[in-house]
Amino acid sequence: MQIGRVNIDRPLCLAPMEDVSDTPFRLLCKELGADIVYTEFTSCEALVRNVPRALERIRVLDDERPIAVQLYGSAEGSMESAAAIAEGMRPDFIDVNCGCWVKKIAQRGDGAGLLRDLKQFEAVVKAVLRGTTLPVTVKTRLGWDEDSIVILDVARMLEGLGVRALTVHCRTRKQGYTGKADWAWLARIKEVSGVPLIANGDIVAPEQAKALFDMGLDGIMIGRGAIGSPWIFNHIKHYLRNGETLPEPDLHERVALCLRHLKAHVAHRGEKRGVFSFRKYYAGYLKGVANIAHLRRDLMQIEQVDLIEERLRHFLVDYEAHTAAALL
Repeated sequence: MQIGRVNIDRPLCLAPMEDVSDTPFRLLCKELGADIVYTEFTSCEALVRNVPRALERIRVLDDERPIAVQLYGSAEGSMESAAAIAEGMRPDFIDVNCGCWVKKIAQRGDGAGLLRDLKQFEAVVKAVLRGTTLPVTVKTRLGWDEDSIVILDVARMLEGLGVRALTVHCRTRKQGYTGKADWAWLARIKEVSGVPLIANGDIVAPEQAKALFDMGLDGIMIGRGAIGSPWIFNHIKHYLRNGETLPEPDLHERVALCLRHLKAHVAHRGEKRGVFSFRKYYAGYLKGVANIAHLRRDLMQIEQVDLIEERLRHFLVDYEAHTAAALL
């Protein structure tokens, strides 16, 4: 799949997720096999007003390449200006968010709200294209709801505009993350558009990724499946190469990765803010481990990195002792 100077066969992409796809998580996922990463989705209005946190969200490092900056908004002038600001950060391409389902965004016409007004959808994408010399891609959903699925019209329209790739989360805005992603639409999109197509939604296992590539998909984008298991990218690559499923990392490996991620996260955000915002990751790193209610409760309350590390190391010692005792 080629997007400008980026040319990768069957790439695995890390989705743009608010408060998740920050620099430390992007770097971690790159290390663990992600081919292309995206920044957190960022408001065009915040960028044109030089809001510091918004500008920080779209800063990129060379070690992250290839990387896309994702923008959202519905005001053409602001999107055009934001695209120029984003280009100044030197990403490899710019992605337009036309799929965010969150009420406060979609109901005001941004994100998935554009699916209710395809003329404005088109105008917004044209504005981004005017604002940058970089390749432009789009991420969207099937439609606003099951009675207004417009993805085929969207795919045709985007191809005519010269958009370089289309990512489709195979749910409607109304579904949010409920129900199942309907991958059957992907084949229909391929029939009406030659734009490279990236699948998104409910991809949590290597077998699913292979099934999608076997359908002719050009790329795979993983979001929530990476939050709990950032190693999913390497596991998919191994399965595609060898047809073998790798075992999940053992508890020691997961705790070590968790602590490394925590320290990088805190270095990026500061201890107070970072410790709090990291709490969403614990469930993934510790999933499947029995009797961890007390540990998770403690981790939600501790506010210092060194104390979190101490608590996790004590937990490992206790866990090994209980495991050994159970084998006697």
